[in-house]
Amino acid sequence: MTGNELRGNSSVRDKIPKAASEHSGVLVKIVDFNPSKHLLKVVRVSNNKPLLEDQAVENAIDQKKRFEATEEKALKTSQASNGPILSVNDSVASLRGNSDFGFFSYKEGGGNIIKGPLSIATEPHQVRLSGLTTLNPLITSGFASTIVTPIPSTVWALPTAGIIKPLLKDVLVMGMVMAAAGGIA
Repeated sequence: MTGNELRGNSSVRDKIPKAASEHSGVLVKIVDFNPSKHLLKVVRVSNNKPLLEDQAVENAIDQKKRFEATEEKALKTSQASNGPILSVNDSVASLRGNSDFGFFSYKEGGGNIIKGPLSIATEPHQVRLSGLTTLNPLITSGFASTIVTPIPSTVWALPTAGIIKPLLKDVLVMGMVMAAAGGIA
């Protein structure tokens, strides 16, 4: 079955899985692109030969939505079709191990997304949440938080506390000395 036959019969096209394509897994590069005429020239990376022969469409193309080309920089480290890829454009930056796992950072709306299982290899008090709190180290003690024994999930951990900590010891010692001497009214 040729490409033209597949295009003309959408029910046949819908039944063919993407991986069953004769070009599945072939690494290609775009050598020519003309958005005004809907032309795209793609060649194989291995030998610079066209992926398909030139084709024409009999009917006029009715473009319902204007195509907006975006500049994107991508780095692919392997020949595998589902291998690792790093890509950046004006709206999103992504670092993907494959199509199922990755880190995505969106300029608007989406925020930062981690797709797939997540492993954090550190102690709970080193996991900072929203800049002002960390996870409570008692989480690892195994005692559940209940109404009788409430254990908060997070504790305050101000980033500047490390700067003030040496001063707090001196203030505490001076306070104890003044209290012992009866100087605090």
